[in-house]
Amino acid sequence: TIVVPNTKEYLNNYLYENYYPKIKDMKLIGVTGTNGKTTICYLVYQLLTLLGKKCAYIGTIGFYYGNTKRLLNNTTPDTDLLYDMLLEAKEYGCEYVVMEVSSHALDKNRVFGLEFDEVAFTNLTQDHLDYHKTLKDYIKSKKKLIHLTHGKKICILNKKDKYYKKFKIKDNNNLIIGKDVKITLVLMNSSNTYVIVKDTVKRGFMLPFMGLFNVYNFLYAYYAIKYLGYNLNFLKDKYYLLKEPPGRMEKVKYKSNNIFIDYAHTPDAVLNVLKTVSKVKNNGIITIIGCGGDRDKEKRPMMAKVACKYSSFVIFTNDNPRWEDEKEIMKDILNGASKNYEVIYDRYDAIKEGVRMLKDNMILMILGKGHEDYQIIKGEKLYFSDKDAAYKVIKELEEIN
Repeated sequence: TIVVPNTKEYLNNYLYENYYPKIKDMKLIGVTGTNGKTTICYLVYQLLTLLGKKCAYIGTIGFYYGNTKRLLNNTTPDTDLLYDMLLEAKEYGCEYVVMEVSSHALDKNRVFGLEFDEVAFTNLTQDHLDYHKTLKDYIKSKKKLIHLTHGKKICILNKKDKYYKKFKIKDNNNLIIGKDVKITLVLMNSSNTYVIVKDTVKRGFMLPFMGLFNVYNFLYAYYAIKYLGYNLNFLKDKYYLLKEPPGRMEKVKYKSNNIFIDYAHTPDAVLNVLKTVSKVKNNGIITIIGCGGDRDKEKRPMMAKVACKYSSFVIFTNDNPRWEDEKEIMKDILNGASKNYEVIYDRYDAIKEGVRMLKDNMILMILGKGHEDYQIIKGEKLYFSDKDAAYKVIKELEEIN
């Protein structure tokens, strides 16, 4: 038994002194921001794999390397688990680790001792104020990552985000998408996006996913790898192999209709996905959405307002109520609702009604939970998957018809 003044501090120092020397030659890429972290990191992971490089991914959808895929409890695990994963990746032979770095992790010092060869800040919008209380504190936590660089100190930023200048520091080599890299053309359908960008030369990309926000996600990944020193030109015929992470604009076909399942759970994310599908020819957009309990209450009416504005009809339902009363959550949501909506608390029933309403060439958006396969109700974790529910409902309706 050792008695120490602060166990967390002692553990962090112990891990750094004993384990960091074993992993320090791996290149670390860290991504923070409200939206886009998972997709960017997953694209970096796929692109490096296509280049024949061994890479590990750590983030919201799990811990990936080789044939290993493990779920995680947190987007960024605590220090002891994180160092274990980095050691495991090193033993497998990984040269690179790309990881999502959450504001909670930065505030709680979960990445203690780590230095990143490249970092990226995506954007900052309304989220996690149940924890951070103020936007100022949220920004302060996110900013910690940009000071944890070494080597070439590459930092990729987004000119579209109004806070990007707060993350631009002289110590880093900053690459700003929208300034150093300009998007000159975007053409999109329900399956693909063609984009032309210009840095020192013009480049064209045919990407197998929808939306301007996904163009930005791809460019983050592309330039992160380019600035590692790789030539990606010979991959241009392989971009069709890229996939979005599970639960990110995941498409399910039902007759002539498209159903999209997405993790969008902030006002900005909801806006991005709904604006994207609204640009595709359709006969109406139905949106199913809720808000998590015991979390940021201020964003609830904001999400409802966006959903109503960009949808033909909205079904408000439960997300993860946790310990909070579902009726109190719904009261907050409905403060931002207007026109053409109904409330169906049971999420399966909401999805069933949404699918039933589809007629011809319509779009159904099921938002908020994405890849998650559970609901937390009164503290109990119950199995629930939006994708499984959608397929089950479709099967039921096809058997009736």
